[in-house]
Amino acid sequence: MGSQQKNLDYESGPMIPQLNKSPMKTFVWVITATFCLGCCVTGFGQARYATADTAYVKSVEKALTYLQQSQCQPCLNAYKKAFMIAQKSALSTMRAALCAYQCKQSELAKTYIQQAVNIDYSIAEETWIDYQAAPEFNLVRSSSMKELVREVFAQKDAQLGINPSLKSQLQAIYVTDQQPRSRVDSVMRVYGQNSTQWQHLWQGIHQVDSINLRKVEQLIQQYGYPGKSLVGAKLGNTAWLIIQHSPVAIQEKYLPILQRAADQGEMQKTNMALLIDRIRVYKGQKQLYGTQVKMEANGQKAFDAIEDEKNVNKRRAEVGLGPLEEYAKQFGFEYKPTSN
Repeated sequence: MGSQQKNLDYESGPMIPQLNKSPMKTFVWVITATFCLGCCVTGFGQARYATADTAYVKSVEKALTYLQQSQCQPCLNAYKKAFMIAQKSALSTMRAALCAYQCKQSELAKTYIQQAVNIDYSIAEETWIDYQAAPEFNLVRSSSMKELVREVFAQKDAQLGINPSLKSQLQAIYVTDQQPRSRVDSVMRVYGQNSTQWQHLWQGIHQVDSINLRKVEQLIQQYGYPGKSLVGAKLGNTAWLIIQHSPVAIQEKYLPILQRAADQGEMQKTNMALLIDRIRVYKGQKQLYGTQVKMEANGQKAFDAIEDEKNVNKRRAEVGLGPLEEYAKQFGFEYKPTSN
């Protein structure tokens, strides 16, 4: 995906940061970067639209409601009505494909998938791959709809010169990384952070992280950084994702490779900003981009100390991040810019 302005072309809910809550270290809140910071696709609920047309917005809202209620034909009818007005949203077009598939209209579903890819392949791919970003697809990711998606995506990959074997490997790594993490919030909410269930979940996550790191290191040795030109925009961030889930020594080891990849457009600069901040905060230094949020002893959330804070929003803009004031709201607190 692209810049935050580009995200305004798509219907999506308000961005809800996914929190990395490991019991193995001090409780620090950070976005896990399942997807690009500040431009993720979220589940149900609308916040931004492809067009401000009232009839379009109303139809899309109805379609989402029907999708939630598993009423495929009314859902499909509502999307058809919306698309007669405008069809600029890859996310809504993928959701229309889901409604068509649920109504056993496979050819129409395939058509919508193709249209979504033509609108924005990275959004279409994000919607299908990401368990947390688009949970409405979770029940069909292992169904015959998978074959429809795979066929359309493979055609697009061939056009882009994507390495299919490498992409398949990275997608498998991505899924194993995200599946257990998708349970973190629910386990914490139901059992709490001091529970056996919480400890077992994170033990499993750390085991998966170790396995995935070995795989990613082997791929980097073979291909260099496996970025956008080799595997596409979405999975071009997977190697970075696994590295940023690793110990800080590993993060520092691969920092130069990741920086080159970001500079060359092979991975998102927003993700690079998060990793730089993470390393700096771990080492007791001030962060540069304000991506790291901590929980104070009084239960209040706040940013870890920021270097040259008066210019932080300028630095954030340079890497595609929005203002810190808006970022803070995603965590439920207010940020007041420094006057120094």
